Amino acid sequence: MDPQQPTGPDPQQPGPVAPPQSAATPPPPAASQPPAPQPPAGVPAQSATPPGTTPPPSSWQGPPIEDGPAPGVRFGGYGGRLVAYIIDGLIQGVVFSLVSIILLAIGVGAATSDATALAGASIAVWIVVGFLITVLYFPYFWAHGGQTPGMRLFHIRVVRDADGGPVGWGSALLRLIGFWISAMVFYIGFLWVFVDRRRRGWFDLIAGTVVIEA
Repeated sequence: MDPQQPTGPDPQQPGPVAPPQSAATPPPPAASQPPAPQPPAGVPAQSATPPGTTPPPSSWQGPPIEDGPAPGVRFGGYGGRLVAYIIDGLIQGVVFSLVSIILLAIGVGAATSDATALAGASIAVWIVVGFLITVLYFPYFWAHGGQTPGMRLFHIRVVRDADGGPVGWGSALLRLIGFWISAMVFYIGFLWVFVDRRRRGWFDLIAGTVVIEA
C-alpha cells in the first residue's frame, strides 16, 4: 500500500507572495480656516488689555474751554472788567482835576473889577466840562471801537449781544444810563454779571450789549 502524501503545502514550493507595502501616505489636509480680519491700513492694532485693568488713555484731554457767545470768542473776565472800570474812573478824575486847576488859576489871576463875573463863568465852565466828561467819556469810546482806555489794557470789548456787531451811539448812551441805574440800586446791577450766564450786568441787558475778549 502506497504511503499517503502529506496534504499540507509542499515546503519546496513557494507560498503566496504578499503584496509589497507602499510608503506611508500623509493624512489629508485639514479644512482651511478663514484668515483673521486685519485692521485697516494706517490703524494700529490694539493690544489686549488684561481683565480687571483700566486701559491707558490714548491721548491727554485738557479741561473744557469755557463757552462764549460764538465759536472762538470768549466772554470778558470779571477781574479785567472791574480793574478797567477803576482805571477809567481814575482817568476821569485826573481830567476833572486838570480842568479845576486851570479854571482856578484863571480866576485867581483875574484881578479886575469883573472878578466876580469871571469866577461865576469859571464855575459854569467847570460844570459844563464835568458834565460832558461824565456823559461822553464812556459812550464815546464804546461807540468808537468798543473799548475805553482801561478796557484796551485788558483786551476786552463791548459789542452787540444779538450779533457781535459794533455798538452805536444809541446803545452806548443806554449802557451809560444802565450804569447809573445799577449804581443807584446798591450796585446790584454790577453784581448781576455773576448771575447772568452771559456775564451781563443790568446795563448790558438795558443796552443789549455783551463784553468779550478782544
